[in-house]
Amino acid sequence: MKPIIGITMSIEKDTSIINWRYTNAVLQAGGVPIGIPLGVEEDALQIIHQLDGLLLSGGGDLHPHTFGEEPHVNLGHVNSDRDRVELALAKEAIKRKMPIFAICRGHQVLNVALGGTLFQDIYSQNQNIYLHSQKAPRHEGTHFTSIKEESLLHKITGKDQLTVNSFHHQAIKRLATDLIVVSKASDGIIEAVEIDDYPFCLSVQWHPEDMAVEGNDEDSKKMFTAFIEASKKMRIQ
Repeated sequence: MKPIIGITMSIEKDTSIINWRYTNAVLQAGGVPIGIPLGVEEDALQIIHQLDGLLLSGGGDLHPHTFGEEPHVNLGHVNSDRDRVELALAKEAIKRKMPIFAICRGHQVLNVALGGTLFQDIYSQNQNIYLHSQKAPRHEGTHFTSIKEESLLHKITGKDQLTVNSFHHQAIKRLATDLIVVSKASDGIIEAVEIDDYPFCLSVQWHPEDMAVEGNDEDSKKMFTAFIEASKKMRIQ
């Protein structure tokens, strides 16, 4: 049977949505995508036990109260309802050692769930930062990111460097204790992390779903394939 992949949802104009590129990327890799709506944080444990893999999707900013800070003047739109459910899901998935694929906002959620913090606005809180909210089409890579040897990301792609797409102004500041940095942009922004001593956790700051589905990027497709294959093993257990 195909693995069931839970994908976190966002809210736009009072409607729960999932970007179709996430679902298509999961389908193409051999998984069955299921949307997880807001408001189910109290049922996170039960939901996780129905899944084989968790995809933490992209979206708006995390509320700084989730990592103990006051709002920065350049903080973007936040939704505490979404923060609560995603943090609860991430924590329960980690306890179960479930395969996790965290993307953009999801990458930041993972770090906060494990006790890390975020730059609320990389441009005003750092110096010499490159453009991380690109003007090019979403499926095109626009900046480089290096990849650490021996990492899961390196094993999946076989590459020391990728060209990735970028649509964010928040980023990891203080890294959570259980995370390992496996990729950085040339300006020092953390672009990918993994959980130390964990079966499968791939967390990236960019958007491989866009590059896989619309850009036909082979490296991005490999990431989804690896995630689905790991989730199949979860189903077998």
